[in-house]
Amino acid sequence: MFLLPSVWSSMRRFCRDHPGTGLMLCWSMLLLIDLLLVRDIEWTRENITGTRFVVNFILSGLAYWGLLFNIRGLLLRRRRIALTLLSLFLVAYLAQTSYFEIYRKFITTFDVRFFFSDPLLSLALWREHVGLLVPLLTTLLAMLVLVLVMSVEYRPRGWGRWGSGLLAAGLFGLVSLNWYGAPYFQVAPVAYYSSLAGAVDLQLGELAGPQRPALAPRHARAGAPNIIFVIGESLNRDHLGVYGYARDTTPGLSALQARGELLAMRNAVSVSPRTLTSVPYMLTGLEGIDPHGAVFRVPTLFNYAKSAGYRTGLVTAQDFRWRGLDQMLVDKDLDHFRQGVDFSADVSVSIGADDQQVLERGLLPFIAEAAATGKPYLLVAQMSGSHTPFSRQVPAASKVYLPEEGPNSVNAYDNTVRYTDRYLARLVAEARAADANTWVFYSSDHGEHVAGEKSQFHHDFRPEVIRNPLLIFPPQGRGEAVRVNLDAPVTHADIVPTALELMGVVPVTELDGVSLLQPVDRNRLRIVTAFMITLHKDPRAALVFPDQSIFEIDFERGNVKLSDGETLVRYDQLDERYRRLFERRLQLPGEDNAE
Repeated sequence: MFLLPSVWSSMRRFCRDHPGTGLMLCWSMLLLIDLLLVRDIEWTRENITGTRFVVNFILSGLAYWGLLFNIRGLLLRRRRIALTLLSLFLVAYLAQTSYFEIYRKFITTFDVRFFFSDPLLSLALWREHVGLLVPLLTTLLAMLVLVLVMSVEYRPRGWGRWGSGLLAAGLFGLVSLNWYGAPYFQVAPVAYYSSLAGAVDLQLGELAGPQRPALAPRHARAGAPNIIFVIGESLNRDHLGVYGYARDTTPGLSALQARGELLAMRNAVSVSPRTLTSVPYMLTGLEGIDPHGAVFRVPTLFNYAKSAGYRTGLVTAQDFRWRGLDQMLVDKDLDHFRQGVDFSADVSVSIGADDQQVLERGLLPFIAEAAATGKPYLLVAQMSGSHTPFSRQVPAASKVYLPEEGPNSVNAYDNTVRYTDRYLARLVAEARAADANTWVFYSSDHGEHVAGEKSQFHHDFRPEVIRNPLLIFPPQGRGEAVRVNLDAPVTHADIVPTALELMGVVPVTELDGVSLLQPVDRNRLRIVTAFMITLHKDPRAALVFPDQSIFEIDFERGNVKLSDGETLVRYDQLDERYRRLFERRLQLPGEDNAE
């Protein structure tokens, strides 16, 4: 203890005599405090080789260095400003260290929103669960280093001050607002204010955008079932044993099917051939073209479930910041949200977190916690599934079909199917064990070409892309209503209205999907398209008939390719009953639809 003043004096003298080296020393000390004390050695060892971690830690570390460069000597020149900054640093370090001690992760945008929605509850939980000693000591150590930086007189030249300031601001903006930025892997104070900036950006986006209808809250009805909706990734139904594939890629699902515990819908299609134009519509019960954003003006499944007295959760192996999916689906009605970077430091656009890890560390804990509340729950899970490159989706120890001739070979793909089978079979078993009154739905966002000339792409309307696996796992004795629709023309937009009927909820806006608990019209027409506002508004669509033949419409060229794949006709020559399916959404909201 008596050595501290002399150590402090020595360090201050060193920083004064060697300003450049001294700043580098203080910066390095803060980075080590971050990795070893704010976090811990075990966490750092697990994540330090991950690409996402490396990029975020380096960029946020450089932003931190730029800030330190500018605040040198600030206590001597601008004491009030310096004390204000120190207060902001203190809040960040104390909050991040405390939060990591409980959850082993840093505060996210979602957590910031939760705090401001109920600050008293958040503080009560903090007092109940946090041990103060480690957070206080860690924060004190970081503050001493920061005070040292601010106490050493140094007046940088104008270009150095402005250059480092612009560097810090630019990098902070990059890690805060870019989808690849992940607070989990950033330096603690940068991560804290990055999440705060993200929450502000999300709130401003909600205020500026279209408003969804408000829903009146109520208590869950007696006997309301739990609902789990699993969204797969790029799963081609022709490679599933339960759909007749020669290989036994789905032994777990096949066993459930043989016992009557799984219903595999045989005439299902996707609403879109792309993830970003499929997932938002799967969770709102809409299908069809949407160039003007009807999807932003209807409640999501989470909104309905929360208003019906359900606990709501979303756990994805992917990154919801990509293309703003979080801004579309993550709001105040979502009680629990975790995404790929919670489980892996290597998550990218193509590679999500290991699905089994997400199941073990994300889904099953949510189910256990929700069951303990006594309230029914809605859990939406999104998989990394069968995204390209196929070979990267399955750990080597879990691969069955070898050798994998290439990253996107048939064997590599079938290994992803086998991995999905294991995931679903385990999830259903665990959910049933926790509460037998649980419905599980599975549907992939779209299909995939496998080892063909178009392998790795799924932007067309070929059967392997748009014919969708749609699996339903009803509670014992509850499947007969669905069974009558096994061969009916359905889409995965039908899962939302089915879930709403199970909740006892009447939708407040029109849905395109229909409840699978009611007989489905055998002459129903369906639409598959990416002509949606949530991505590039690709002006094409497929009108899918009950026999799965299609008319392919190109709105830009104004033509229609008929089901023979060759004959072209003008769009205005298309039967009026077909055109009406599209033209109701071609007009802006409020326009007269009369011809």
